[in-house]
Amino acid sequence: MAAVLVLGLLEVAGVASILPFMELMADPAAIQNNVWLKNAYDWLGFSSERSMLITSGVLVITLITCSNLFSVFTVWAQYRFTWNMSHRMSMRLLKTYMNKPYNYFLKVNTSELQTYLMGEVGTLNSGFILPMIDLISRSMVALVIFTLLVIINPLIALSSLGVLGGAYLLIYLLRHRYLQRLGEDRIKYNINRYTSLSELLNGIKPIKANSSGDFFFRRYESASQLFSDIMPRFSIVMISPKYVLEILAFGGILFITLALYVQSGNIQEALPLLSLYAVAGYRLLPALQKAFAALTKIRHNRPVLDKLYDDLVYTLQMEAKGPTSIPTLSFRQEIRLRQVNFGYEEEKEALFNNFDLVIPKGQVVALVGATGSGKTTLIDLIVGLLQPSAGQIEIDGQALTREYVAAWRQKIAYVPQQVFLFDDTVLNNIVVPSDGQTVDLERAQVAARMASLYDFIENEMPQGFATVIGDKGIRLSGGQRQRLGLARALYRNPEVLFLDEATSALDNITEESIVQALDNLPTDLTLIIIAHRLSSVKRAGIIYFLQDGNIVSQGTYDVLLESNETFRTMVKLS
Repeated sequence: MAAVLVLGLLEVAGVASILPFMELMADPAAIQNNVWLKNAYDWLGFSSERSMLITSGVLVITLITCSNLFSVFTVWAQYRFTWNMSHRMSMRLLKTYMNKPYNYFLKVNTSELQTYLMGEVGTLNSGFILPMIDLISRSMVALVIFTLLVIINPLIALSSLGVLGGAYLLIYLLRHRYLQRLGEDRIKYNINRYTSLSELLNGIKPIKANSSGDFFFRRYESASQLFSDIMPRFSIVMISPKYVLEILAFGGILFITLALYVQSGNIQEALPLLSLYAVAGYRLLPALQKAFAALTKIRHNRPVLDKLYDDLVYTLQMEAKGPTSIPTLSFRQEIRLRQVNFGYEEEKEALFNNFDLVIPKGQVVALVGATGSGKTTLIDLIVGLLQPSAGQIEIDGQALTREYVAAWRQKIAYVPQQVFLFDDTVLNNIVVPSDGQTVDLERAQVAARMASLYDFIENEMPQGFATVIGDKGIRLSGGQRQRLGLARALYRNPEVLFLDEATSALDNITEESIVQALDNLPTDLTLIIIAHRLSSVKRAGIIYFLQDGNIVSQGTYDVLLESNETFRTMVKLS
């Protein structure tokens, strides 16, 4: 605000200095007739009218230069503020999304979240916050200049403001609903762009293999074209008043020229005042145009604020509450599911109804069954990714409510069917180091040995554990990616290890070596396995056979092989 005030004062000083300078230019003898000029001449000790005229010119140029330089500084400060704000908002949004429950991501397209994080946050700052600052600063500058004009000639100043300001206001009122609709469409088409592009790039291998690139190219092209059609319409609404009002402004200057000539009868006498109005108009018109453009951007980008407001406020509310301590949670006895109910929102019937299960600590448990029987959902419930709609999951008698989920996840490790890898070194993909965490190379090597990956890393990767694996581990085979995910889980030294089809991508020999390695894990490690290839669950202490969210049979591998025909068929097929 102080910078805006300084800018306004510099602007008005530069404009106000025009009047005495032009009066000197028109009539140097005015120094003797004007009290202010006479006092300045005597006090500053000028030797001649010529020297005062030259000094006045230099002073005017200096004031205008300072005004423009300070304008540049103000613009830099505004952009620096808004880009820092954009960064902070993006971090707040990301924190909000990371704190969302897992089922939130089952309902939302992640490309939409990427659009908000990478694109719309910047739009909110450049298209809403920065214009808001610009609107305030330009309005203050215009107000200061207008005040000067009112002091000099109230009638002309008020008439000019009524014409120019009224024209801008009328144009805005006629188009503000159209601007908001354009803003809503822009967000929709921008999300479609991100979604189409993300799907194309994520599926590039099968797309190229199946020669189906044209379909995805056209999807992106359509979204991009619709988005591109929006922007010119918004831009023309924003800038078109400038050209209309320039006609009014310069026409107004000519009108003022004629009015002053008629009033004074001598154009030379009217020249200083006319010059003042010309310079004031030169400063005032851009200020009004930028204020209007800012108001237009604010209206156009209001839908962005509406979309992001709740998520931004949520993080601020969490920060206001302060950091929450993670309660302690012990696991010495058992995991118990007691009368658990759960169903996905889009499904008519619940998957689990009054489901009971007990997993003692240190036991190797396998969950098997056909696709859709509820195996992965059951794992997601035990991990704490999903919350039961009724009943509860207990760890040594303590209900696994939301406040205990973080403590529980410190004790577990989870290996999914599709392992998440990132474009970094092998070592960092195993450790996934957090702030302040020491990377233990020896421990990572032990984990790699247990996952039957150590020899490959040391002998075949060019830089060993320092080798970069590429985007999503693209330089690794499917089995190598799976073993890397298993090594990451083992590095955590978990008390409970979840393997969700974790060996499905491995060949039989590698799978057997990993299963044997699991036999060497601490006896108090609880191992919960989901498998379609049933050879990997032979060593399980107990196997639960699921069907439609119910345990239809249970026992050891040999017992189920004898008693369950479906299990027997699955063994033959695997």
